[in-house]
Amino acid sequence: MMDIVNLMNEAFVPMVMITGVALLILGINERFSRVMDRIRNIHRDLLLGEIKNERLIISYREQIEKLLLMARILRNAMLSMYFSVFFAVVSSISILFSFLTGFSLIPVMLVSMIFSLASLFLGAIFVILHITFSLRAIEIDIKNI
Repeated sequence: MMDIVNLMNEAFVPMVMITGVALLILGINERFSRVMDRIRNIHRDLLLGEIKNERLIISYREQIEKLLLMARILRNAMLSMYFSVFFAVVSSISILFSFLTGFSLIPVMLVSMIFSLASLFLGAIFVILHITFSLRAIEIDIKNI
């Protein structure tokens, strides 16, 4: 019984990490979808040729450039977060394998958790970059009104 309690305690950190990062991925995915929808809408408006205001066309082209940059940044953030989840899962599996076999996989557990945290940190940096660039895209939009 005590062994199962120890297993649960050891597996708790990766499980919490997976849950937290999954929530972050959900939020980032929502932002990514909005950026992609905005790009599609602007692109469609430009392709249809219904916009006659040259200033608005220039503004839309500038926005598309910024939005594409934001989409790439969000994609990188999501990939980093997915890697974080992957390494947390590797850590959980190594904890379970170690528990079942009695073979110590402490180096694997530590390395996978370090990679998981590093990936999470990198993803957070990408999210911060996205927030910075979103403000710039809005400023372009407002400037051209």
